[in-house]
Amino acid sequence: MVIKKILLVEDEPHKMEELVASIDGFFRKKADLTHVNSVHAAYWAVSEHSFDLIILDMALPTFTAEENAAERGFDQAQGGVEVLRALKSRNLKSKIIIITQYPDITFGGTRLKLSEAAKVLSQRYEQNIVGSVLYKYRSPSNHIKLTELLKKFS
Repeated sequence: MVIKKILLVEDEPHKMEELVASIDGFFRKKADLTHVNSVHAAYWAVSEHSFDLIILDMALPTFTAEENAAERGFDQAQGGVEVLRALKSRNLKSKIIIITQYPDITFGGTRLKLSEAAKVLSQRYEQNIVGSVLYKYRSPSNHIKLTELLKKFS
């Protein structure tokens, strides 16, 4: 199996741990996994490196703050859209899996069902969004759905 470069953009530690366990299990710890936890950090990661896959949370803080949560900036309900916008503006293309706790995504003033979001966002931002995972706290469905999407990717 060829080592895949994967960017995980997730700010909640419990979700990150669960997603990393699923990714490591699927790739048998042979993925080159980079983790960032803010819009700003994701922007710099995609600007400096190319990734085979981006696993992208849609609700992210603007900045990373290691010590003081107040320094993180505002949580953006659609911070993931900012990352998609950054990819498009730099003419970068990647395969993407969306992770969110919300069944709908607001885009352009319209609420999109998560099932429709991949197609709409793929077209708008010229990315290959493989699919999405509706995250539920510590639910086996997270692992099952992510694994299905990773199979499509690999």
